[in-house]
Amino acid sequence: MDTDVRHAVVIGAGMAGLAAARVLADSCEVVTVIERDALPSASAPRAGVPQGHHVHGLLALGAEVFEGYFPGLRAELEQAGAPVWDWGEGLCAVLPNGTPPPTPMGMPIQTFSRPLLEHVLRQRVTALEPVTLRGELTVTGLRTATPGKVTGVRVKDGDGEDEIAADLVVDASGRSSYRKLTTGYVRCVR
Repeated sequence: MDTDVRHAVVIGAGMAGLAAARVLADSCEVVTVIERDALPSASAPRAGVPQGHHVHGLLALGAEVFEGYFPGLRAELEQAGAPVWDWGEGLCAVLPNGTPPPTPMGMPIQTFSRPLLEHVLRQRVTALEPVTLRGELTVTGLRTATPGKVTGVRVKDGDGEDEIAADLVVDASGRSSYRKLTTGYVRCVR
């Protein structure tokens, strides 16, 4: 990473934002994660995550990647009640010709609630020295020096508006990142 990036701002404290903050913590002096929702102190759904009540899971490769950045994550989730099971033995599928018998595949999957995963990741990320998490703060636009050069974000909370200077801004705000450029957001290309 460019050594001139000392302060990174991550917009959004969901899965993508927490993962981005974890990676940035290795090379930035300061990482500020901004979330518009109130962040629960325990495993609880957030208003801005409509799929938060759905069952979530980590498949083998996803679990491997998360373990690389968060060593011991699977064990911590399992201790919190998230079972690890074999995909072929534990999944019941109904196909046109009937239900196939359980067959071990050697493909582990771990299921849990999204609030549980977010809670565990949030604790891990905020324990990193360079990371600060700020909830109930809305990003209203990008701070720019010249056209095309982003120098931070403009934010608003119950006390008023402010600006946060940054060398790098990561928009991990999900669906709300698809705003027009005039509102201060650059459209994400996927």
